[in-house]
Amino acid sequence: MALFRATPIVLSLAAAWPAFADSVPQMETVQVTAHRTEKPLAETAPNASVISRHKLDDRLIRDISDAAKYEPGVDVAADPARRGNAGWTIRGIDGNRILMLIDGVRLPEGYSGRQGIYESGRDFVELETLRAIDIVKGPTSSLYGSDAIGGVIGYRTLAADDFVPEEQGLGGSVKTFGSTADNSWGAAGAFAAKSERGDVLLHYTHRNTHALENQGENGAIGPNRTQANPKNGYSDNILAKFGANAGANRRLELTLEQYQRSVDTDLLNQATPRSPFNQAQDHTKRTRGVLAWKEKQLGPLDELTVKIYGQQLENSDQDVSGVANGRRTWNDYGFEQKTVGLSLDTAQSFQAWGAQHQLLWGADISGSDTSRPRSKYAVSANNSATLMPGYPSKLFPDSRSDRLGVFVSDDIKFANGVVVSPALRWDHYKMNPQMDAAYLLNNPNPQNVPSFSDQAFSPKLGISLPFAANYTAFAQLSSGFRAPPFDQANMVFVNRSQYASYQVLANPNLKSETSRGVELGLKGKWDSFDLAATTFYNRYRDFISLVTLAPVNGLMTTQYQNIGRADIKGAEAKASWRFAPGWSASASLAYAHGRNLQDGAHLREVAPFTSVWGLRYDADRFGGEALVRAVAAKKVDKASEFGAPGYATLDLTAYWKPAKQMVVRAGVFNLLDKKYWKDADVRNVASRDPIDQYTQPGRNVSASVEYQF
Repeated sequence: MALFRATPIVLSLAAAWPAFADSVPQMETVQVTAHRTEKPLAETAPNASVISRHKLDDRLIRDISDAAKYEPGVDVAADPARRGNAGWTIRGIDGNRILMLIDGVRLPEGYSGRQGIYESGRDFVELETLRAIDIVKGPTSSLYGSDAIGGVIGYRTLAADDFVPEEQGLGGSVKTFGSTADNSWGAAGAFAAKSERGDVLLHYTHRNTHALENQGENGAIGPNRTQANPKNGYSDNILAKFGANAGANRRLELTLEQYQRSVDTDLLNQATPRSPFNQAQDHTKRTRGVLAWKEKQLGPLDELTVKIYGQQLENSDQDVSGVANGRRTWNDYGFEQKTVGLSLDTAQSFQAWGAQHQLLWGADISGSDTSRPRSKYAVSANNSATLMPGYPSKLFPDSRSDRLGVFVSDDIKFANGVVVSPALRWDHYKMNPQMDAAYLLNNPNPQNVPSFSDQAFSPKLGISLPFAANYTAFAQLSSGFRAPPFDQANMVFVNRSQYASYQVLANPNLKSETSRGVELGLKGKWDSFDLAATTFYNRYRDFISLVTLAPVNGLMTTQYQNIGRADIKGAEAKASWRFAPGWSASASLAYAHGRNLQDGAHLREVAPFTSVWGLRYDADRFGGEALVRAVAAKKVDKASEFGAPGYATLDLTAYWKPAKQMVVRAGVFNLLDKKYWKDADVRNVASRDPIDQYTQPGRNVSASVEYQF
């Protein structure tokens, strides 16, 4: 409780802070995901933040791991040996417990294998296409339903307005970029046109990537290797948007997008005398289509938006392992998820009961089909392939998941500035397994494979209270729920090989996970100084986790089970000070502590104390930023676990505008060449493992050149 006793001291110091003069005009930042509609970030609770296009460019952010780097309380875990970034972690909650959206449409889920480690991650959005990344921390099911139990990541893509701000005309950009961290390079191009009748945007990005350069020194082939495995990869993203204006208040929009990434990896760290070479080929393809109708001033409604969308994710992970005589084993695994859905959003403003109301209500309907086909072949020296016994197979049956959600939210603003924001959502979830011969090969007892349905009400109540001219206090009660997903409920697998004998059992008794959260926050705003601080306490019930059971018939046995209760509490704060024309300083920090209330163990996913300190200068033609990221050492419960040591890194970035339409950016990262580990990457690493393979790059350089027309 010392954490919460310290909070009044922080707030009293903030109350004494003077209002600084000589402010530098800034463009107002907007948050969309936190309220499911546009709202100035200054009026949003401190648990929401925005990574703008400006930050993505100036900080030369390459991927989601870089994007999370300067957001305390937010992490991205990665597998450096092969699979790369897995997905976002917010305040110690990760995986499919974080809802990811792109332009308001739910993104595909990830797949965690029989060991609970994500084999199909959620890094399938091209950052060059984004206008902003919205981050909402804590339970958010009152607006978005299942899977928003730990927070929401909202990607917002660019529009024609970003290149042609006028009512009509042509515009676009050409950009090239590269980094020594992974010896990557790429290029992006955009073209936009606007007229009274409509607009169009075409955007294309290509990237070539290699292995992330760690600081391991052992280049031997085998399990003791610490240098990065050699990789060659590329990605392509095409985004097309078309808008047609049917009058002043009516608009039809069509969005088409396709993202593809392929990576070839030499798995030198997995080579053994039995299998002297291992190679992997991983491919990801995500396709999205959205048709939206928007209408303003429709009867009592200020705005009505209807979206019909379809999205498909196709993952292929293949690997080949061989022996000295030319014989090989070829694994050909896939993960596919297809989603079709419809969403309805309305906004309505009115005066009632002595207050101004901003009423939002709507519905979400979607259906998803998910499958994980698996085949394994024996390849002879003459390249003939034979399907091995026990294949094709599936760890879980093809599953159909149907979701229906109805929500209502109201921002009630009184004359004294107090805003009360109640929200309520009802969700119904149903999952039906569709068994076939490939699944029954592993589970000959179909009676153990249940369908699953559940429903839940998710309320939220928020209050903001302005006081003392410059301050606004926030309080929020929130809730979340997450139905058992397709893989965890019905995963079945048996391996009776001479080297490892184990099995995973289905669990027909799984219950939905639920969460409850309390958040208290404060924001202060002056001409030259901003402050935000928050404390939070989130409790989770019926967490689903992979549990090791007693051996059955000589087989090591695991099963996904509801482990009971867990809680996470902490505090976050950030401040920015524009202390002179063009100059600004910033600081942000996050502390959290989580534990399993069943056995008292610490939650390994909760990040250690993190702070980011920045100094920035901006002028008409040039500017730059210095950022220090300091992370405390990770404390672990067992000596057999590896806890990442504490560290601090210094990054320097700069930009130069040699012409009105051209920007050159460059950055030096980890300037002091510090050897360090990201805690998120080593959660499942034992202290006896060759840990240097998980180190981050030493000193590295990134640069970009952009021309806008």
